[in-house]
Amino acid sequence: MKAKYGATMADLLQFYADLAVNNNKPWFDKHKDFYLGVNEFKDNLAMEIYQGLQQFDKDLTGLSIRDITYRIYQDLRFHDRPPYKSWVGIYVAKKGKKSPYAGYYIHIEPCENRYFICSGLYREDKLLLKSVREDILVNGKEFDRTIRVGKGWEIDWDGALKRVPNEYPSDDKYSEYFKLKHFLVIKDIDEDYLLAPNLASRVCNDFKATHSFVKMLNNAVDFALEEWN
Repeated sequence: MKAKYGATMADLLQFYADLAVNNNKPWFDKHKDFYLGVNEFKDNLAMEIYQGLQQFDKDLTGLSIRDITYRIYQDLRFHDRPPYKSWVGIYVAKKGKKSPYAGYYIHIEPCENRYFICSGLYREDKLLLKSVREDILVNGKEFDRTIRVGKGWEIDWDGALKRVPNEYPSDDKYSEYFKLKHFLVIKDIDEDYLLAPNLASRVCNDFKATHSFVKMLNNAVDFALEEWN
């Protein structure tokens, strides 16, 4: 293990891979200094990404590190699960990660070899879902344009309905989008992507292609909040 300060992405990947197979308090306490260095690196990376996103998304203002990152400690009050999260998530959205707004997310999970970035809205809230679907009904062509963000990005169809909901026309040109229960575009990445230089600037450059999509979703969120509170 290295010293507390000056951690790198390689250190972060090592720590979370080791944590996944030693997910208990004695091991964590023994490696607490190493974790503090890794966490400092993660927080610095998160703020660098946040600042980069602000260059093209002007709605991202006034956020602290707590608004865009997640604690490593699990909530054990009502769940039987390991005490620590074995993954890192950074989520930058208008008014913070607990807001109803669409945003930009990076996921790092070495134990599952699961690495991706994604943009959009992951909220199974009925009013927000209704608002986005009604926007698609009126502005389907624009929604189709913004959700097709470019090479390497894919629409996340996980959990989508098998049929178009009854209240929406199944013969609409963009009816497939009515089946979505969340609205995300995802790009898989890997350790090489994470370990290469200038990670934050590369992540922000990838996210820039999704800005129009996020903005359109957030217009629908604003409508829902204003009309239906």
